[in-house]
Amino acid sequence: MKNIYNKTHLVHLLILIAFLFCSSRANAQDINSKKGYDTQIGVMVYMLENLKSDVISSTRGLNQSETDYQFDEQANSIGAIVLHLAAVEVGYQKSSFRENILNEYEKEEQDILEMSLDLDKTKEILKEKPIKYYLDIYKKVRKNTLKEFKNRNDDWWTKDNHWSWFHVMEHQAHHLGQIKLILQRLP
Repeated sequence: MKNIYNKTHLVHLLILIAFLFCSSRANAQDINSKKGYDTQIGVMVYMLENLKSDVISSTRGLNQSETDYQFDEQANSIGAIVLHLAAVEVGYQKSSFRENILNEYEKEEQDILEMSLDLDKTKEILKEKPIKYYLDIYKKVRKNTLKEFKNRNDDWWTKDNHWSWFHVMEHQAHHLGQIKLILQRLP
């Protein structure tokens, strides 16, 4: 009886190992350089766009109460976080590309982007807008980032700009985790 028990466990263990190996290989994703950009910039664009896709797919279809939901008084809403992501990216656009880049946005967008840098101040104000409103601003900001990156090369990139945009990517990944936590806590 003990021999059968051990063989059954061995078979289950081998199946589990095979499953884990296959699923990790299937989920592995190469990081490529996005076409149309210099190599190093293209790698960052690829990663930023992957994060943007995750933010959009995680938030698409949220209703108003889900977009504005805060699981406690210190928490942020998903809408406020999405605008904060856009605001921080605009801040790095200003320091990387040109100070007057805010002129590319409408006055209302400029005001809300400047306000959204500080989540603590905006979490109560940024409410009652559909998720599409927040995502549209986020997408517009990214579109401007991509346009500016197309006009740059890897020499420009390696002169202190790569670290700035690594921080933008890291910041977005951090807040994507926060968005996913809020989604798990929706009533």
